[in-house]
Amino acid sequence: MLKHSETTHDGVEEDPRVPELAKIATILQRRFLLDLFRKTSAKRLSIPQYTLLGFLAAESGVPMGSLAKQMGHATSATTGLVDRLEAAGLVRRQAVKGDRRQKLVEITPKGRELVGKMQAELRHHLGGILSRLHAPDQDAWVRIYRKMEEYCREIPRG
Repeated sequence: MLKHSETTHDGVEEDPRVPELAKIATILQRRFLLDLFRKTSAKRLSIPQYTLLGFLAAESGVPMGSLAKQMGHATSATTGLVDRLEAAGLVRRQAVKGDRRQKLVEITPKGRELVGKMQAELRHHLGGILSRLHAPDQDAWVRIYRKMEEYCREIPRG
């Protein structure tokens, strides 16, 4: 049974379902982040390094400045991440034709394989959740996640 809306500390009415959704999101986040942390640690990767690899798996050959912007980091911080990933053989830098000062960062086959294995496990878990839902609920879940993604993309970085 739904409770009436409650007023938050900033005077905004909060939907009574929000606390339950927050609890569920925290459990999911904790579970998936702990799993990800365990796997990245075993591979001697940090979560930011893995995140950077994920960006490069989706779009390889990215200028360092663009990569820093995607990561929400300073270029110098992103350069440090790329240095460590390059030393591990997971990414490589290439000069831009016509401007040797600018470097493009691309994922190596070894890096792509690592990201693929880690993403396969996530897909396995998502498939397990989907299998517990009836077809209409599966479709609804995908629609809801699309809305969540849209919302997250609209949140200003910083």
